[in-house]
Amino acid sequence: MLKCRNIFYILFLLITIIFLYSCSKSTKYELYTESTEGMFDTVHIIKGYARNKKEFFEIFNKYESEMKKLDMLYNTYENFPGINNLKTVNDNAGIKEIKVDKSIIDLLESSIKWNKEIDSSVNIAFGPVIEEWEKKVVPSENKLNELNKCTNIDDIVIDKYKSTVFLKKKCMKLNVGAVAKGYAVEYVAKKFENEGITSILISAGGNIRVIGQRKEPRKDSEIKDLKSCKINFCVGVAPPIYNNKELDLNNPYIGYKEIVKVSVKDESVVTTGDYQRYFLENGKIYNHVISTKTLKPVENFSSVTVITKDSGIADFLSTTLFLVSKERGNEIINKLMRDKNIKIDAIWMDKNGKVTITDDLKNGDRYVLYKNK
Repeated sequence: MLKCRNIFYILFLLITIIFLYSCSKSTKYELYTESTEGMFDTVHIIKGYARNKKEFFEIFNKYESEMKKLDMLYNTYENFPGINNLKTVNDNAGIKEIKVDKSIIDLLESSIKWNKEIDSSVNIAFGPVIEEWEKKVVPSENKLNELNKCTNIDDIVIDKYKSTVFLKKKCMKLNVGAVAKGYAVEYVAKKFENEGITSILISAGGNIRVIGQRKEPRKDSEIKDLKSCKINFCVGVAPPIYNNKELDLNNPYIGYKEIVKVSVKDESVVTTGDYQRYFLENGKIYNHVISTKTLKPVENFSSVTVITKDSGIADFLSTTLFLVSKERGNEIINKLMRDKNIKIDAIWMDKNGKVTITDDLKNGDRYVLYKNK
């Protein structure tokens, strides 16, 4: 009887050891990376931890599927069979209301709310003026002034209960370029969070959204500057260069792989820059960020980066801060932090090579600055 008990005890220990080993093996996470392109006219990179490749690609495929759907809905340039998107709304301006998906209603309502409550520099009804500049020829002032008569944001009529959108004037056009990509990234990120998916970094062009932090810490030998990069994802802010030898001849940011590196956990990092899309006329550079006041491209900064939780707000703010003065930008940030309790950091890169960082970020240990003047 004693011998049987000993055998049973030994078997129990062996089974326990095997079970614990299997559990420890199954909770080992690996870092995977995959990319896709086409949606929102940019390259998307997903980096994250998963137990195996199959688990990671389930996450990646979810992201790609959701973003493809939102890209079609938020598209203002192309129609798709069987879908009422923003192009459909623009096509029917001054004619009839269009029934649209709830995600379109949510995007438009949020954009209008931010315009009213934060700053009016970003206006989704500014499409006629933006479209004129997208022809890559400098428009006449008369033409711009005429088009500007069709940009009243109050002429967007949204019926939330019927889920319809109507533009009062036939000459109106919605343009959501300053908000749509960030809003879409945040939409997917929130879905992931609700499903318990963590330890993911989404990079959609100049829009980065981090969910959680690393599941497996990096090795000490891999950490060059920020110690928190061991457990957090670290994001580098690229130098604002044109990658054109002639245009970058006197660019003070040449020679840098990144200007600032930021340690990020559950936050978004979104950049607006004058080097991303532009055209040349008579040797002068005209970027894609158009002022609602002057109706012309602004030349305040080379780039502005915003760091905050919500990728949609970060997208809106990065464009807004690019359009306004640094003083006004700080006012906007301080007001939002005070009134809405939203944590916001910003990085301005001036034309002369000076990099300015908001105090909360500058006085902490979450960043490394490689360049300043």
